[in-house]
Amino acid sequence: MASDKQLIRELEKFGITLPEDIAAKEIKFLAELLRWNRKVNLTAITDYAEALEKHLIDSLVLIKYLPAGECLLDLGSGGGLPGIPLALASSDKRVISVDSVGKKINFQKHIKRALKIENLEPLALRVEELVKKGIKAELVTARAFTGLDRLVELAATLVKENGWLLAMKGPEADNELADAAEAIDMNGFAPPDICAYRLPICGAERRLIRLHKIRS
Repeated sequence: MASDKQLIRELEKFGITLPEDIAAKEIKFLAELLRWNRKVNLTAITDYAEALEKHLIDSLVLIKYLPAGECLLDLGSGGGLPGIPLALASSDKRVISVDSVGKKINFQKHIKRALKIENLEPLALRVEELVKKGIKAELVTARAFTGLDRLVELAATLVKENGWLLAMKGPEADNELADAAEAIDMNGFAPPDICAYRLPICGAERRLIRLHKIRS
């Protein structure tokens, strides 16, 4: 089973330094995610080593590309990805982790209590309900949530002006960007900033699409 030291080593390849105490909590979160997954459908990945790379490492790579902001809103977070790993690693940020499935949010609340993550706020809401409540954040993240054009339309009113929408994608992002070009412009975002990287063990390609909200 992977250790916190392995997590630290893999993140160092991206220039990210994770303190040992935080790495230990990240590993505890992953273990609980897979334990709960036996009864509650939280993730399709059941192999520990694969989950370490595709869930924890992939989530924490965002630290390298994350713009400044006091509040991060994670849409369609499921088992808490990337919201929970980021909340653990960024205690100075308020992290609102949102999913419409109550069982998944119950797991996130369990993790909040178990690991004492005071800056984490799990909410069982649909994106449309967030809009009605007037919730906004400087940073809005989404991982495997929906197509980019639809995501831009849903998230546009949730991103504060001068804030950022960060969409975690694979190579399919290249095609999605073309389809979303009109929605990006119409919803007040600047042309996309694309950060391409590979996961360190399996070599899977990733694209982080960063969209800067420059007008309402």
